[in-house]
Amino acid sequence: MSGPKIDVEQVQVSIGVVDDAIAQMNAVTSKVLAQADAAQAAMTAPAGQITAGAFSDLGGAGKALAEELDRLRVDLGSLITVAESGSDQATAAAQQGGLAATVAAGI
Repeated sequence: MSGPKIDVEQVQVSIGVVDDAIAQMNAVTSKVLAQADAAQAAMTAPAGQITAGAFSDLGGAGKALAEELDRLRVDLGSLITVAESGSDQATAAAQQGGLAATVAAGI
């Protein structure tokens, strides 16, 4: 009964998905913000300003989402570290006997 209880390989796959999402979100955000700048420069009418403002808001939201995805990636990496260290501690405790061995024997 050694090894992490969390499938580390699946967490690493999740990290890859998050990395891809971050890259895509940053690319979309850059395009949206570029369109906001172009719309602002091209249109001086109130409708143009509203359109530019909407693009700017979307770009800001995209940037915020990319930042959250980055934090998720860090958390997933921490999850692997905790799972692996917890597994090592549980294995060491089981090898020493005591309560951990009793619980393991009961399972």
